[in-house]
Amino acid sequence: MSEDEEKVKLRRLEPAIQKFTKIVIPTDLERLKKHQINIEKYQRCRIWDKLHEEHINAGRTVQQLRSNIREMEKLCLKVHKDDLILLKRMIDPMKEAAAAATAEFLQLHLESVEELKKQVKNEEALLQPSLTRSTTIDGVHTGEAEAASQSLTQIYALPEIPRDQNAAESWETLEADLIELSHLVTDMSLLVNIAGNDT
Repeated sequence: MSEDEEKVKLRRLEPAIQKFTKIVIPTDLERLKKHQINIEKYQRCRIWDKLHEEHINAGRTVQQLRSNIREMEKLCLKVHKDDLILLKRMIDPMKEAAAAATAEFLQLHLESVEELKKQVKNEEALLQPSLTRSTTIDGVHTGEAEAASQSLTQIYALPEIPRDQNAAESWETLEADLIELSHLVTDMSLLVNIAGNDT
């Protein structure tokens, strides 16, 4: 019995695959988004214990997402090669949503780190004695404009998690889980493409 004979038509697996693409994975992604909002809130307010708990809960959601994607992947591998184009159309929106959610979650913290680096550089520049006279542009003292710009940056950038807090370690674990999820979604895309090329 050849491997191709063990494969089944998409219509037989479609209800199970659609359960993952329309219900299970979107629910997990919605839960992940709520964790992201809570994490941002707790980090902004410097509530480190709650932030640590939220990191752990988000990690559980990421693990559930990975598990669900793997289960869906197993179903996809059973689809007959003639139906791979339809399968790809069916799962692509879910893959794109999962990839975007993961990237957005990671980007939030990446931007925060970049903003903090800029703030440190600005503070170092302000601490150095100035050898030039201050100037006024359009009636606004340049020092005041810089201070206003810096205060806006502080509003949008998340504060850095102190290294001595449990939340710092739990973020590193969550970040690794999110990166692994991102790779899993990418690998799934490749899997469907490779299965189609094996014909």
